Amino acid sequence: MKSISLINVSFAHHGCDDLLHNCTATVRTDQIIAMIGDNGAGKSTCLKIIAGTLAPTAGRVVHNARVSMLDQIQPHDTQSGGQRQADYLARVFDSGADILLLDEPTNNLDATARAQFFGRLARFNGGAIIVSHDRELLRRADVIWELAAGKLTVYGGGYDFYVAKRDALRANLESQYVDTQKRIAELNRTMMTAQNTRQHREAKQKKEIATVKRPRIAARALRGKSSETEAKKRRLILAKMAAQQSMQQTLTTQLRDDVIKIPMPSQPCRAKELIRIENMTFGYENSPLFHNFCFSMMGQKRVHLTGPNGAGKSTLIKLICGHIQPQSGSVRIFGRTACLNQDLNLLDPRLDVVDNISEIANILPHDAHAIAANFGFRGDAGHKPVAVLSGGELLKATLAAILGSKNQPDLLILDEPTNNLDIKSSEILMDALRQYHGAVLVVSHDTEFIRNIQIQETVTL
Repeated sequence: MKSISLINVSFAHHGCDDLLHNCTATVRTDQIIAMIGDNGAGKSTCLKIIAGTLAPTAGRVVHNARVSMLDQIQPHDTQSGGQRQADYLARVFDSGADILLLDEPTNNLDATARAQFFGRLARFNGGAIIVSHDRELLRRADVIWELAAGKLTVYGGGYDFYVAKRDALRANLESQYVDTQKRIAELNRTMMTAQNTRQHREAKQKKEIATVKRPRIAARALRGKSSETEAKKRRLILAKMAAQQSMQQTLTTQLRDDVIKIPMPSQPCRAKELIRIENMTFGYENSPLFHNFCFSMMGQKRVHLTGPNGAGKSTLIKLICGHIQPQSGSVRIFGRTACLNQDLNLLDPRLDVVDNISEIANILPHDAHAIAANFGFRGDAGHKPVAVLSGGELLKATLAAILGSKNQPDLLILDEPTNNLDIKSSEILMDALRQYHGAVLVVSHDTEFIRNIQIQETVTL
């Protein structure tokens, strides 16, 4: 059977630590493999090494199969991202390759194009390695490759099997963390009890000496012996305490805290009309999109804007946000609005996290520090420049700036927000939206994301 194997493959950018370290795995033509990991873990790099467009710094790749690779696609001019993605996928499937390398293949695909892709993948007479955050797609994989901290771990089952293993590991780590807390508390009680016992005994000895019940020399000798014994016990307890604290720190690192805390708004979010579009006409050259279009959205509603690729969903978002103007008719916005797009380019890369939060939320730096901590940027982490943040960190910093203060927007607009997010970041965003009390207008083809953010209405273009 044809296959491709990674044998002790490592890769590092010049002057940097290994992005991949001693990775060994094999994909066969009868397997669909999903490769997952945090943004920046090296998934796309690994695909390029397998494709042969990037050489490993150590190890080797053994090819016994032809490959065809789909990179992440960017939209061109009037062609939507979904239309271009579908065109490239068709070429990859028709390439004659034995194994397909697909980087985020379902990004931007509408419902029809997704169904076509899933059908072609099921009928494909070969193997595939897929990098994706799309859980509907991940559940179609036979094997999961997880990249984390430079290491490649192979899970011989589908995505749900992987999730069960991951959750069991986390539950075990959390149990160990609780145990270390209990042991540290117990050691503290032991030290306190020993201290109280010592103080009581010393007080008793002083009283005995004062009443001549015990000779002074004998009392001092006894006290010295007791002090030496207690010092040994104390050193033993402190050593045990240090070991438990070290273990707790290790567990804390492994259990990275991705919980975010969104406060209640200082005033109720607007319940009246937020968007009013009347008789709006707009189109690009040779591509009319809207003619006398009308749309209204009330406050505290959650609306999913859907439709086939090229229908104008992202264009409508740009019109609502004021990035482009209608050719006729009107677009009116009421209340406070914030927009979160897939590029996450709201923050100023020249400033650090705290300064961005302070500027966007219009609050004092001291309050911005507290908000940064609520979103995982504690201590010096709040002063990291935005330009060096990972994808997940950038998402949390952006959410902190938009939703972290009590002066929250009445309407949050999201345009394909999960396209460039890893699974963990998608879960963080879903958690944030569940805590947020305002209205949501979202364009997304991520079916699991939509199911989890309490959508109340779907509008189809």
